[in-house]
Amino acid sequence: MRPALPGLALLAVAALATAGCGQSGDRDAARATTTRFLAAYDGEQGELACAALSEDTRKELESQEQRPCPEVIGEVELQPGAVEHVDVAVTNAKVDLAGGGSVFLSEGSDGWKISALGCKPEGEPTNSPLDCELEA
Repeated sequence: MRPALPGLALLAVAALATAGCGQSGDRDAARATTTRFLAAYDGEQGELACAALSEDTRKELESQEQRPCPEVIGEVELQPGAVEHVDVAVTNAKVDLAGGGSVFLSEGSDGWKISALGCKPEGEPTNSPLDCELEA
């Protein structure tokens, strides 16, 4: 027996509505993680800033600098600015900042974490590949 067409249409509408809600929640969560990181970075609160980084990104920073993340995160060259735009694609997000840079995040079991930061286009045009100050 085949389900009635109106029932299928209602299921499709409900699925689309649910997907849109999840996307909005993910954008809000990625924005919040980025905002917390930038506030900690600006406030020279290394431990809080490092808590926003993914484990791999934190390890990469510590490997490059041969010091603990909280001691060196403030040395990463960033041009922080207000969050202007957030794009989410499944478990990855790109957050564009007013200063012209971008931050990339990944969603894991512990929420959204920063996987790359201080990212800017390598040259003109601005849609060229991005070069990041720190990435895993």
